[in-house]
Amino acid sequence: LFRSEVYSMFLKLMRTACLLSVLAVVAVFSSSVLARELSVIVTSFPQYDLVSHITGDKASVHMLLKPGADAHSFEPTPQDIIAVQKSDLFVYNGGENDDWIEDLLEDYPSVNSFAFIKELPLLTEEEVPGMQKQKDGDHDDHEVEFDEHVFTSPKNDIKLLNSLCARIIALDPKNAEYYKKNCADYITRFVELDKAFRQVVAESKSKTLIFADRFPFRYFCNDYGLTYFAAFKGCSDDSEVSPATLSFLVNKVKELHKKLILKIELTSIAPAQAVSEAANGVKIAIMNSGHNVSVEQLTSHVSLADLYQSNILVLKEALN
Repeated sequence: LFRSEVYSMFLKLMRTACLLSVLAVVAVFSSSVLARELSVIVTSFPQYDLVSHITGDKASVHMLLKPGADAHSFEPTPQDIIAVQKSDLFVYNGGENDDWIEDLLEDYPSVNSFAFIKELPLLTEEEVPGMQKQKDGDHDDHEVEFDEHVFTSPKNDIKLLNSLCARIIALDPKNAEYYKKNCADYITRFVELDKAFRQVVAESKSKTLIFADRFPFRYFCNDYGLTYFAAFKGCSDDSEVSPATLSFLVNKVKELHKKLILKIELTSIAPAQAVSEAANGVKIAIMNSGHNVSVEQLTSHVSLADLYQSNILVLKEALN
């Protein structure tokens, strides 16, 4: 009898221990589910920057493009495709360099995606006088090419922040107020940038920029009433300036009495150097489009707004 009672008590204790273990596992699992961060995959730095400023510490944001790399030559890996499929939100720019994404979304229509160019009115890509022509076969002559560099306009960035914030809140409504505050704080930076750029343009004697490089500032120039001359289109694969384009840009530098010509970040300085040398050593400066950052800039948390802040003095010098 004694053995029977002891055995019965042992079984009860075992059942209780098992129940407590199950409850503990359920509690841990429930807690981890509730605390799970949003997983957001983005293609390049402008998307990374805007999403990160909204989500703060409430999401894991992974950028596919490596720091310092050229966005125009990006090719996704199989691991990238898997990450996109598993994400809560996939944010990309859209346009010529993101053709692979349209194929991906056709194959995986359940992917929750957000494209910058689908949120804003688009401008067509221009070929201004003197600009190096595209190589034969690069594009259909009758194809309308839209400029995809929508993020170079502070006004566009404000619209994109608001749209992104609404999409993120839909995924995680319990943190809505947190996301709204972060979004509003960052929008303030772009409002200030817009005012600063307008003031620089209003106080400048010239309204023309000269880029001895690609030109991704179509939306920026449109916003502030600026004209421009450039060596290549924004998405051109060219990196060597032709004699005809070199001669045209040099003549424009002299005709407009320019003290400064421009290039963008992370591209070859060779075209700008060629123009500078032929134009009596005119100064070269970088006007940052924000399409990517270096490893050092990423680790030190340099923002898109910081990069555009550095453009204020460059713009002022380039217009005077």
